[in-house]
Amino acid sequence: MSTGRPPSGGAFALHADLDGLLSASRNLSALASHLPTLHARAIGTLARRLPVQARRDIQAEYQIGARRITQDLSSRATDEGVRLVGRFRGIGLRNFAARQTARGVTAAIFRGKRSLREHAFLGVGVNRNAQVFRREGPKRPMQQGRYAGKRRQPLVSEYGATAAQMLAKGRRPERLVDYARGVLAAESERLLRLAAGASAPSFPNAPRT
Repeated sequence: MSTGRPPSGGAFALHADLDGLLSASRNLSALASHLPTLHARAIGTLARRLPVQARRDIQAEYQIGARRITQDLSSRATDEGVRLVGRFRGIGLRNFAARQTARGVTAAIFRGKRSLREHAFLGVGVNRNAQVFRREGPKRPMQQGRYAGKRRQPLVSEYGATAAQMLAKGRRPERLVDYARGVLAAESERLLRLAAGASAPSFPNAPRT
């Protein structure tokens, strides 16, 4: 199996190779014709399981809900393996257990590490999305919202880590590659056993022992 990560660090690819497992089988001639199907099925299983494992691994470190992180993780089977992608779009700070305080908003991007964003506040933007905001920059006439026509500082949304950053952090890619290898090895072995059983000749008139 090989792995590859683009410069963005937000995705990595996995490649599964069943040739080695197949060559070790005593039923090589019978199983060889099953290789493309077995390969596709093993890759499909990994493509379903890998985002779930990535989400669990991320949640062990980051204080973020399963539904929100799942929105920014995706995987797909390719001709060469499985590609797992974490998006680089910002994840609002409100998704990291944000709380309003007298001094601002506290949030825990990492589990057990709550920090303060001074003068920030919980609110709803003009697009009706709940966010953590702060006011920044020179005052200017507001174009929409409750302060339309009045001079106010613009609102700036506060964000935490992106799914791409979480996915690429530390040894997480290596852990996920190890997990993928385990899934592929187990699934390949299971499929090969099934294929070997289906390919074995049957003798309906053979005497029972």
